Amino acid sequence: MPARRNPIRVMLIDCRPLVLMGLHDLIDARKPRMEVIGQASAYANALELADQLRPDVIFFSFFPDVLDPLDVIAGLSGSSAVKVLVLKGLYESIPIAQAIAAGARGVVLAEDPAESIIQAIIKVHHRDVGLGRARAGGLSSYAVAGPLPPKCSLEQAKQAQLTLREKELIRAIVGDPSAKYLSIAARLGISEHTVHNHLSNIYHKLQLINRIDLLMYALKHGLTDSDEPPASSWVELD
Repeated sequence: MPARRNPIRVMLIDCRPLVLMGLHDLIDARKPRMEVIGQASAYANALELADQLRPDVIFFSFFPDVLDPLDVIAGLSGSSAVKVLVLKGLYESIPIAQAIAAGARGVVLAEDPAESIIQAIIKVHHRDVGLGRARAGGLSSYAVAGPLPPKCSLEQAKQAQLTLREKELIRAIVGDPSAKYLSIAARLGISEHTVHNHLSNIYHKLQLINRIDLLMYALKHGLTDSDEPPASSWVELD
């Protein structure tokens, strides 16, 4: 009989009762693979509760509070065993780049399908998603079939699979995070359908979930034209 895995222990931080209830029901429905072990509606309580419960994954929402949410993320991420996932509404303005710099491991859209949210929990628990505090640097000098550098990291290996066109698309998205796909297509001289196809390939190669995940990954791993972050730290999806 195969050994049973310990459930992924999830903690929720949000000031909205309906959001807490929805996430709680969604996650607990996946028992025994994962379960909610605690929830907090204020940041001060969240820090204390996380220290007591030591969850594997924390769902974190930005909301008005006495404490700065970025400081709270940094405090929660102090232990390498804790993975913070930021929950973002489609029309919410969230400082994604700063949240990642503070220690968040990924960003999930509240409007994503339920299964996508579940997969985000699983992926962030079992692996790092663009976690390096310092950028690893891009591999623009390496073609897809070209040689990999000595002692190549896992992330470098994944990036080496990208085609030049896919890297160009990533730079276009990072340069203007709020741009519509149609606008990006016109800028690159390709169809909107081709943009979607390229993005699907990029997500598969880099093991990412969505456009926000891609932006976060690109910023942390240097997949940009320069070392400067884009002028806007806010992301709105099409």
